[in-house]
Amino acid sequence: MFDRELWLEIAHTATANPLRTALTGLSVGLGIFILVVMQGLGFGLQHGVESTFDQQASNAIWLDTDRTTLPYRGRAVNTPVWARNHDFKHLTEEVVNAPEKSVKLWFWGSLFKVGDKEGNYQLYGVSPDYKNLNGIPMTGGRFISQADCDGHEKVCVVGGGPVKQLFGDAPVVGVYIEIRGVSFRVVGQFDSPSGRWANNAVYIPSTTAQRLFHGSVNAGGMDWIDQMVLSTGDLSTEDAAAMAITVDRDMRSRLAVHPDDQRGISVRDNNEDAAMFERIFLGIRLFIWGIGGLTLLAGAIGVANIMGIVVKERTVEFGIRKALGATPGSVIKLIVVEAISLTLVSGSCGLLAGVALLEYGAPMMNHEFFTDPSISFNVTLIALGVLVLAGALSGFFPALRAVRIRPVEALRSE
Repeated sequence: MFDRELWLEIAHTATANPLRTALTGLSVGLGIFILVVMQGLGFGLQHGVESTFDQQASNAIWLDTDRTTLPYRGRAVNTPVWARNHDFKHLTEEVVNAPEKSVKLWFWGSLFKVGDKEGNYQLYGVSPDYKNLNGIPMTGGRFISQADCDGHEKVCVVGGGPVKQLFGDAPVVGVYIEIRGVSFRVVGQFDSPSGRWANNAVYIPSTTAQRLFHGSVNAGGMDWIDQMVLSTGDLSTEDAAAMAITVDRDMRSRLAVHPDDQRGISVRDNNEDAAMFERIFLGIRLFIWGIGGLTLLAGAIGVANIMGIVVKERTVEFGIRKALGATPGSVIKLIVVEAISLTLVSGSCGLLAGVALLEYGAPMMNHEFFTDPSISFNVTLIALGVLVLAGALSGFFPALRAVRIRPVEALRSE
């Protein structure tokens, strides 16, 4: 039941020393404000990195080939390393079992034209599974199919950058676009949250890319590929790492690349990357909670000191209360509720200020690696819970001192 007299007394005590109350509340409010802002900034960094790297599936292995840096088995330094279709087939059919797999070819700065509009974007030749392996968010139409690859179809899937600059508000799916002088039909479009780099891309069937832009697959032996992507499925981090080692060893042996040549062939295990980032973010979260907790602790200590001063100032009052029959529980309740009220009110103000700063400052802070610097509802509840606990503890110990005062001693202290 609402105790009107209790709250009137708490209000009177708070307003009797406004400067002291304000400074104490400021220390608590500043503590929760710092905690909220630091949590928001931590989440913003995490969201930014995750949105950038989440474009790629966390359970995938990426194999790239480049130029050699070490001589090996007759291959000189700075020699291009080309993996071909039969190497990919050998790897996925005889060496490892990948639930999803794709090749990738890239052509930087390709010229695209739609009517009188043109622009240079990234062109990639991929397999159908690349959509899931690279987390491509389709917004219309479909992705490259196996039938497109088998038939060397001239179809493409365009990103948000080309859509906006070449098509505007006009329909995209079904329209023809000129790519490197060849006409392609748009069968799908996507819009990646990872930023401009990921959106300025166009995908076509890998076989079509090889035939048109690498030369004839059947006649010229130009069926090289730039990258292989293999899903590790539901393998554990340890098993995925073993799979990556197997892939690396097999392809180095097959393509005659030195075991220590990290440029000729490089294998990246996203499973390990995801685990590493999770450890980093866990460390960041623990650091933020630690700093925020210490700041709140400082505020709680300030409240405890103030309540200690209040108890000392009201020694006679508490003695008279006990002489008139007040129970220890009523005295403890008065002091603890007063401490919780001061902490909760000032802390809530700091909490609201922190949330408001993140809410209105987020659009100005968004970046490719820093997005949505906000805190979750659960974090807000935890912060409020910490406030209540801090207030209760900061008032409880001074309250114990108050109830131990004997009425006679209290009256003598005047």
